[in-house]
Amino acid sequence: MNALKSLAVATAFFLFVCAGAGAQEDAAPFGLKWMVSSDDITALGVELTPVELPGFGDSFTAAKLPKALSDIETVVLSFGYNDQLWRVAAISSDFENDKYGSRAKARFSELDTSLSKSYKTGESFQRTPTDSYFSEPENFAYALSQNEAFWYSTYSSPVATIELSLDSNHYDTFWRLIYSHIAGEKEFEAGKSDAELDAL
Repeated sequence: MNALKSLAVATAFFLFVCAGAGAQEDAAPFGLKWMVSSDDITALGVELTPVELPGFGDSFTAAKLPKALSDIETVVLSFGYNDQLWRVAAISSDFENDKYGSRAKARFSELDTSLSKSYKTGESFQRTPTDSYFSEPENFAYALSQNEAFWYSTYSSPVATIELSLDSNHYDTFWRLIYSHIAGEKEFEAGKSDAELDAL
C-alpha cells in the first residue's frame, strides 16, 4: 500500500509540474496566452480595435488588458492569417522634451532589470553617434529619431523572443517592447508566403 501511495504521489507531482510548465509556455505578456484566437482574447474583457499592419497579419489595438504597465500608450496584438496570437507589441506614452534621453534611459533600465529576471538575456546594443552634432548629449533624442543612435536589448524564453528599445519623435522619447512567439512566427511566415502566392 505504501508503495502504491508513493507512486500516486509521484504521479500527481509529475502531472502538476507538467501542467505548470505548460502554463508557462502558454503565458504571453499582460495576462494573455499565446496562440489563442481573437475571440478568446475578447472573452477576457479585452477591447480589440482593428488596425492596418500588413506585415503582421490581422492586428488589433488592445484596451482593458488583464495586466498592463502604467506608462503604456498602445498595445497591438497580431494574429497572423490563422487567428492565433503570435505577436504582442507595446509602446509607451511619450517622455516629453526628453532631449537628453534621461527619463527614457531610466525607464529602460527598470524594464531591463525586470525582463532579465524572467527571461534569458541576449544582445544589448547602445550605440551613440560619432557625428559631432548628433553626439552632443542634448541631441540624443533627435539622434534616435534620425536613426543616428540605437538603444535596445533582446531576451528570450523557450517559446518567445523579446526586444526592448528606445525611440523618439524628435525630442519626445518613448520605449517599445515587442514579444514574438517563436512557433507562431514560423506559422505566420508560412501563411504569409501562401498568401503572396495566392495573389499571383
